Amino acid sequence: MTRRSLQREDGWVLVSAIVLMAIMLSVGLSAFAFVDTGQQRSRESRERESSLSLAEGALYAQGFALTRNWPNPKTPLPGDCTSAAALTTATSYCPNRDTLAKASSDNPAVAQFADVDFDQDATWTSSVRDNSGALSAAYDPAQANGPLVDPVKGPCPQTPCRQDWNEDRQLWVQARAVVRGLPRSIVARLKLEQLRESVPQAGLMAGSLDITNNGNKLMLDGTGSQVVVRCSPVTSDACASWIPSKGQITPAPVSAPTQPNFMTPDQLQRFKARAIADGTYFPAGTCPANAAQLTGAVVWVEQCSTSYASIGPYSTPCVVPDGMSTNCINPTTKPGLLIWHCGTLSMTAQQTFYGIVYLVNNSDGTCASFPARSGGCPAASVYASSGGAGTLGALVADGGACVEIGSNSLNMKFDANVFSTVTSYGTVGLVQNTWRELKAGS
Repeated sequence: MTRRSLQREDGWVLVSAIVLMAIMLSVGLSAFAFVDTGQQRSRESRERESSLSLAEGALYAQGFALTRNWPNPKTPLPGDCTSAAALTTATSYCPNRDTLAKASSDNPAVAQFADVDFDQDATWTSSVRDNSGALSAAYDPAQANGPLVDPVKGPCPQTPCRQDWNEDRQLWVQARAVVRGLPRSIVARLKLEQLRESVPQAGLMAGSLDITNNGNKLMLDGTGSQVVVRCSPVTSDACASWIPSKGQITPAPVSAPTQPNFMTPDQLQRFKARAIADGTYFPAGTCPANAAQLTGAVVWVEQCSTSYASIGPYSTPCVVPDGMSTNCINPTTKPGLLIWHCGTLSMTAQQTFYGIVYLVNNSDGTCASFPARSGGCPAASVYASSGGAGTLGALVADGGACVEIGSNSLNMKFDANVFSTVTSYGTVGLVQNTWRELKAGS
């Protein structure tokens, strides 16, 4: 019986084994499919995060570019920035594509986003828009490319408005990125920070001083401050020439041979950068055509020797102390800083500059064609006033430069308020609570 049982070929063992194997295979395939789906979702999530990271990188890189080239009404941005355009001198307002995604870099070795997600099909775009008009309260992608109208300055002359039209040193920056077909879009308002600069405060500082007018009246009023010359003795005509008995200067000039220059070379570079950013920089060979062009928070004039003998157009009439012209360069609510880097300046018409007139006299050693002047008046003269011209604020000349005063009226009146606006530009920072993600495709 046992032998016969063993020789039988009927039964369910084989069928059961096959069924169990089929069930186990089905469970294994289902588990594999589940794991594969999870890996696919994980990869998509990673790629979406990579796209967001690239968008943020483009936004902050655009902020860094704006630090170097802040768009103003004179120099608006010509267009949006894309990963397809290589960085050139003409596109220096854009992020450096080499430092962003590897896929769009001419030098992948320096790319910040260089892992597998950025090997191919990684693109970005950045757009700069003013925060005026329809975009003053919040960023609306539907209106970002349309005309903007500021309530004070009127319509922006450019559409889209790719400049700081309302001049509040704030701009919207939108950055879009696509990584392996997955788009992300973000926006934030960026602000150009201002740095308060420390400078000596005095009504007049110069190497030497010459009052060329014999009038019996006050011509330099440094009340509340000082009139400082770097020469000595102060009683010699080559150092400080005036007639004390006629009350031409108050207080009397003091000799301070060790008086430092008004600004250091580093400060000068920062203010030059600000003038360029504001569109108030005049390069060598392009002297301002008239005195009205000297209007601005910071105006930098490079290698120019000229005289302004006519009144011309002005920003606004102004209320000034008795004896000064009411034709003002800069309104008395917005003092300016005029930096005359290399060369000489003469003001010979009925005009009052409100702010600080600063003659650098090559104190930073960067003017090859204009050696620093010294040695007393009049040989060392870099500034002269006559014909009713004056300065309400401060008048400064570095080194041994001479300042000549010839107008038969008040030529300089100290105003401490002008020093509160001596500010340069720092970095471009994010305005708090303005960062947000936009709908993909915006």
